[in-house]
Amino acid sequence: MRKSIRTLCSAAAALTFGWSLAGCSSGIEENSAGVINSFYSTVSVSSGLSVSSSISAPFGLVADTSADNVIKLAWGCPSVMPDSWHIYLDGEKVEETSVLKQVEVEAYAGSHVIAVAAVINGNRSEAEGIEVSVTGTAAPAESSNGIVSGATYKILSRCSGKSLDNDNWSKEAGGNVHMWTYGNDQANQQWVVSQNSDGSWVIANLYSGLVLDAANWGTTDGTNVFQWNNVGNQNQHWNISKEGSYYKVINAYSGLALDVSAASKEDGANVQTWTWNGTDAQLWEFVKLSDGEADTGSDDDDTDDTGNENTDNGNIGSGISTSTDDVLVSRNGGMQLTYQFQNCTKGAFSDDEIYIYVICMNSSDVWCYAKPDGSLVPIGNTSSDVWEYTLAEVKNSGFQMPYAHAGRIYYSYGAPLTMYGLSGGVVLPSLSNTADPNYNIYFDWLEFTVASNGFWVNTTQVDQLGFPVLINVYDNDGSVQQTGISASRESIWQSYLAEMPDEFDTLEGTYRIVAPCKAGFDNRTGGAYGNYFDSYVAETWNTIASKSQTVTHPQGKFILTGDGNNLYFRCIEAYGTIASVGTTYTIYGRPSTSEVLEGYGVLASGNAMELALEAWVCAALNRHVAHMTPDTYWNDASYYYNAGPCNYFAKFWHDHSERGGLAYGFCYDDVNDQSATTYTGNVRGVVVRLGF
Repeated sequence: MRKSIRTLCSAAAALTFGWSLAGCSSGIEENSAGVINSFYSTVSVSSGLSVSSSISAPFGLVADTSADNVIKLAWGCPSVMPDSWHIYLDGEKVEETSVLKQVEVEAYAGSHVIAVAAVINGNRSEAEGIEVSVTGTAAPAESSNGIVSGATYKILSRCSGKSLDNDNWSKEAGGNVHMWTYGNDQANQQWVVSQNSDGSWVIANLYSGLVLDAANWGTTDGTNVFQWNNVGNQNQHWNISKEGSYYKVINAYSGLALDVSAASKEDGANVQTWTWNGTDAQLWEFVKLSDGEADTGSDDDDTDDTGNENTDNGNIGSGISTSTDDVLVSRNGGMQLTYQFQNCTKGAFSDDEIYIYVICMNSSDVWCYAKPDGSLVPIGNTSSDVWEYTLAEVKNSGFQMPYAHAGRIYYSYGAPLTMYGLSGGVVLPSLSNTADPNYNIYFDWLEFTVASNGFWVNTTQVDQLGFPVLINVYDNDGSVQQTGISASRESIWQSYLAEMPDEFDTLEGTYRIVAPCKAGFDNRTGGAYGNYFDSYVAETWNTIASKSQTVTHPQGKFILTGDGNNLYFRCIEAYGTIASVGTTYTIYGRPSTSEVLEGYGVLASGNAMELALEAWVCAALNRHVAHMTPDTYWNDASYYYNAGPCNYFAKFWHDHSERGGLAYGFCYDDVNDQSATTYTGNVRGVVVRLGF
């Protein structure tokens, strides 16, 4: 039977939407355009899942290979919808989706077998596959030593397992190169390796574009290795050859080997050249990350550390899918909503390396941890290993959630967190204490409240960002609100360093980007930028003191005056319940830089109306509109962050939010409704997509 590709794709569309397809052939032959090949059959695939005969296999596989280096695959659903579908290319898993739809897989030119298996409760069906012929770019040829010219690698020392690293994400010629724990997808630890016509190699940092260079044409043991502009000199060329399963890297000019100083296993160990001695300090593992072109974290980045295509909720791309087609788990009786979590780390972390902790206060204001069945168990003096679940454990069930408030959901990658109950409270991770056991762990969190009058949830950058997270909040009527960040972590880190003034660049680190007062902007600890806002506060207080003006706050209308030290708001109209006509509300003193950034002290004291006014002023200072006329500028977001000094850290999250410029970048970012808090009075379920 021969059909055109148009007919076959129509059949695939019908199958995708679950319609029956009568008279479906058990095989597919190549049409005149050479688009679809061979017959489908059970194939062998590499998988850690057990095959269960009770799980029905997909049927009616069709593939469109008319586009170069792309296989478009569709199939029919058995009578029971599985938890997910696993897609395999030449026996290796390359994609996973919980939604029945056409899937695109990239492949080099040549013959391939593309296959699909249904997965239920951690077991899978037989994998049904078809052979296809793909046109387009062929796989890059390997050199005699097995390294692919133009490919991107992480380069690991045998003595420590740590990665060759561009120190402090430098873009400067002369920036040092040292060793550091590999940070999963960080461009400053990835290297494009290209072969010269004479067989030697150039090793260029993916982030800076600068090449590995033996400093000052050094020919003595201990010559430093750094990065420099590629000028084609011999001290920038390296001879790479196999030594067992590792490589030795010899400088073409000096004949000395790339070497870890003193065979150190510590982060920050220097890299140098040294006479070849064959020790582990001179042996290197080259792990290929992508073929043939630099992987910069753009939307074309869709490979993980194994070279396989990334799994991202059924969508190809470097970041988190922004689709809103999630299938929600059932909600149990008496529960208000369900939480589900998806691994969108592009293969950087497996499901059993992602740890989840749901903590909250119950109706009696007791701190509890939540179990997947919706039970709230008082924390007491327990530690977080009791509250801990891996994504592998809850991926299919999710969490049922009853009424709760002051809730947080923590998630960590690669290692569990250390938290514990103490004296009726909860000890959470510290971002400023380098001795905290969580300090060198990737983690982040969301905040939520479930009450009788609604549900509130937000991703927050008030303290830090550890990695991007995207949240879909579904209502009972099927409508959805989305908030968070969809870009890849590497892209976020690169954008942050490119967009920030020098002072704010210091907030970026390996594990997180921290809020200003968690680093050098804290005047309480003598931070280098602890006086950042001081002159602006003085300017604002003096400007207000120079005139009397009428200002309108959501709680009332006030006459604003000042004396250079204090601000006075005399109420002339009251709109809410906390203002009283004729009363003067006072902000006493000038806030320090830390008080501006964290909203405490001068900006968090007094009665309810004074607290509301202080939040308003705090927001205006962070946004650099405080010196302007309040009624014209303070509540107009188009004027925010247009000049410094301002909270550029907060500005960055607004610029990169999926919520139309809304984000939670500092404590009073909800003033004028600029926070990304999601509210609904009709919540059904929440899907949290965890990225990297």
